[in-house]
Amino acid sequence: MTRQSLKRFGVWSARHGAAYGVAGLRVAVVLISGALSTKSVSALPAFARQTGQPCASCHNGTYAQLTPFGRQFKLNGYTAGGTRCHDVPAIAVTPQNDIQIPLSMMVISGYTHTQKDQPALPTNRDGFNNGLKLNDNAIPVEGASVFLAGQLYCKLGAFVQVSYSRQDEAYFLDNTELRYADKFKFGANNVLWGLFANNNPTLEDVWNTTPAWRIPGGGWQASSFGPSVAAPLVDSLGGTVGGAGGYVFVNNMFYAAVGGYRTLDRQTLKVLGEADSTLGFDGVAPYWRLAVEKNWGDYSLMFGTYGMHANVIPDVTVVAPRDKITDIGWDAQFQYLKGIHFLTLRASYADEWSHLDGSVFNGAANNLKNHLSQLNLSATYAYDSRYSITLGYFDVRGTTDFDPNGVNPSYWGTNNGSPNARGEVLDLGYSPWSHGGPALYPWLNTRVGVQLTHYDKTQGASTNYDGAGRNAKDDDAIWLYSWMAY
Repeated sequence: MTRQSLKRFGVWSARHGAAYGVAGLRVAVVLISGALSTKSVSALPAFARQTGQPCASCHNGTYAQLTPFGRQFKLNGYTAGGTRCHDVPAIAVTPQNDIQIPLSMMVISGYTHTQKDQPALPTNRDGFNNGLKLNDNAIPVEGASVFLAGQLYCKLGAFVQVSYSRQDEAYFLDNTELRYADKFKFGANNVLWGLFANNNPTLEDVWNTTPAWRIPGGGWQASSFGPSVAAPLVDSLGGTVGGAGGYVFVNNMFYAAVGGYRTLDRQTLKVLGEADSTLGFDGVAPYWRLAVEKNWGDYSLMFGTYGMHANVIPDVTVVAPRDKITDIGWDAQFQYLKGIHFLTLRASYADEWSHLDGSVFNGAANNLKNHLSQLNLSATYAYDSRYSITLGYFDVRGTTDFDPNGVNPSYWGTNNGSPNARGEVLDLGYSPWSHGGPALYPWLNTRVGVQLTHYDKTQGASTNYDGAGRNAKDDDAIWLYSWMAY
């Protein structure tokens, strides 16, 4: 599992066609959001110890989506149930009410089989093979993470993840966020407000439709082995940027967040364990998120939009004009939660408009203007928060960027210049301890499952997409996985 696999339980989704893979399940979401591939508040034992609630209170059986209770926990800064405050008495430490140490650990294991062997042996970020095979890779520790998660003091909380990737053989700072949240009355209106600082746009979001948490897409597919899939810029910045902003949630219905992000310099990326990146921002890239949510007893419905605009330096080592990139997404989520039944339906559509003066100047693109669209649809049914089935569909389409003279590469990094890709995902999972762990350690959490990814089209073609006879279906993958959190 690559480093970005741990970030988003997916694959290192480099901007111009690096390995977005059969796109990893999302172990970060498995833990950042609470479970699978991914993601928003977590099924981490640290959170369970703090709140005294089982994972099922915040998540359904997949954990990659939150219940209304889980969304409130994150919006309130990961602090609910915390005792680290001057006006809150310390709790008595009992087996049912464990001491609130805000630390957790996670280990992921997996086995991946693709329809056809990979065309080349997988390599780490330094270009060296690390013992992986062309197919049938069984990895006892695909990835591991240590988390500082929960209340730090009073109204200040954190989700900090430091991870190890077996495939890249690297340690790195994963999805990380600090939050401060409070409430006040404005006339007859109840206002929850907060401040955040994080290293991944959309990480602040509490629904399951924006890139950091989306199912499928955004890295939520099974293995680290597979083809490149183009994605909007806002999907592809995890760990390479730093930003801050604020949000309000009015009357538990109207949500608005704004922030700004800058790329981290190459030395900082090295210190944080990130892969080297020559992409930069000229100034601050604004980010926004708006949503309206309505809850009716067992039902909830959300409609929203999000986006980012950036003046991009395509290569900080070269003096060139700037690319101008704007991403705008639209999303919706419906949830039904009653007793032991949990249904979530999600839809997300995003457009990216690019004016590529810098990339054309550098010979990294052929068109001055490109457009990319991305559609993600999915449905999850969970029974008793233990058994779950998820069906997902993704469809990416965009402008063909191709040099007929064969001099310049395609902006999308594909053989035929097209970014088009389409496929389906099926995930079956079992989480035996969603309502509480074994007597020996009640906060233990685990999940086992199988995920199948099928490609109808990838890198612009259904057949011979790489010019060497490889077909889209050759990258179909079966991933058997397990993760365990302590």
